[in-house]
Amino acid sequence: MTTQQRNAIRVVVGLLIASLTVSVTTAVLTLVFHPGGLTATTWTRSAMVLALAGLYLWLAPRLLHGVASAHRRVRIASAAGFVAVAFVFLTAQNPGWLRGLQAVQLGLLAVLIVAVNRPVVRSAFPAVLDGRPRNRRAAWLLVLAAPVVAELTLGTIPLRQEWALLVFTPMYGGGALLIRELVRRTGGGWTNLLLMGVAYGVVEEGIALQSLTSPNLYHAAEWAPRLFGLNTDYALLNLVYHAVFSVTIPVALVELCFPAHGTRPYLRRGGVIATGLIAAFGALVVRVSVPPSEDPGYTMPPAAVLVFAGVALALALVALRVHLRPATALAPPAPLVVGLVAAGGALAFFFLVWPFGGAHQPLFTHGAWALVPMLGATAVVVSLVYGMRRWSADAGWTSGHLIAACTGALAAHTVFGLVGQASGVLDRGFLGVVVLGTVALGVVAVRRRAGAAVMAG
Repeated sequence: MTTQQRNAIRVVVGLLIASLTVSVTTAVLTLVFHPGGLTATTWTRSAMVLALAGLYLWLAPRLLHGVASAHRRVRIASAAGFVAVAFVFLTAQNPGWLRGLQAVQLGLLAVLIVAVNRPVVRSAFPAVLDGRPRNRRAAWLLVLAAPVVAELTLGTIPLRQEWALLVFTPMYGGGALLIRELVRRTGGGWTNLLLMGVAYGVVEEGIALQSLTSPNLYHAAEWAPRLFGLNTDYALLNLVYHAVFSVTIPVALVELCFPAHGTRPYLRRGGVIATGLIAAFGALVVRVSVPPSEDPGYTMPPAAVLVFAGVALALALVALRVHLRPATALAPPAPLVVGLVAAGGALAFFFLVWPFGGAHQPLFTHGAWALVPMLGATAVVVSLVYGMRRWSADAGWTSGHLIAACTGALAAHTVFGLVGQASGVLDRGFLGVVVLGTVALGVVAVRRRAGAAVMAG
């Protein structure tokens, strides 16, 4: 170990001790002044601080002795600590002095995260490679592609408010990357990705935004009859949307951009853990920023939170553990036909479940009649999934077919955004350009793949 590495590690240890000191001070002052009284939460947080203190005291000397596992644990603990303190800082109603101490904690943890991940420190703890190459460029592209596909190209956020993408990127990008890594590591295919996308939608819409149960947000309760407090039509629209456009299509596009890497993981274990923490932090940011401004006064019942968490966990377990048998192969049509089928199916789905006729007077809110278009939309989704599975199981299915399917679905969803979402000449013009650009790029990509296949043959 060089002198430069030793000095850099000493800085990390110093930050560990400083963070530990502030954490213990905060816990002690909280117990002494106990704002709001000593509660179970207060004792729990204090116990967690003491446990973290013991962990830091154990890790510090191991870092100085060059133990690689200690370095990895500090990286994980610092990121987890930052998320936990940020959660308390953003959600708890604490007095000013306590929030000040928490802000100092956040600052120290942020500096610690940077320090422990510096190249000079990481070079002192060489990782044991597992033979799986990383692909950071692909990982970053997926992080950026997910919110762009899900929000920007649908027109849900006007151009004048596109800065809001920064709020959604950790949740969308981190969520899509985490799902891709988990599904590909467990050998899952496109059906598994779709199912994990539904689980993601339950977390985002059900827990972060509270939109699946809110009687006010987006007027979703008026779209169709509610069932057990669930906004049924809104849930159908958004759970399918997130599965397809927030997760599966971004993953497909990125894997098409890096064909040589295939379906191998983009990240190593530490990267997967960090991605999960970032996605959780992104969901927290959305929770404390969007509902209070868009739906003030509504807080989802704790029982509903537990139900949604359980549903998301169950869906994730099925997606990661259950692999369907290969579908019966069916010779696919030309890529152009596949693209048109995907576009037509996407448009049909959107038009069947979207509330036209004004925010307060949607088209389908006449009692049980609202179930008719919802059943039609469900039939469209099932038919598309069934058909695409059979086509993709055939030896004649190529990357050109996959590009065409993604292009058709993306172009159709932007066309729908232009009709049902955009307001104003600027936003409509932007979405029109996006549609034309999507189709043009898709056609060029299909032709290039077809030409490459002919030359290879």
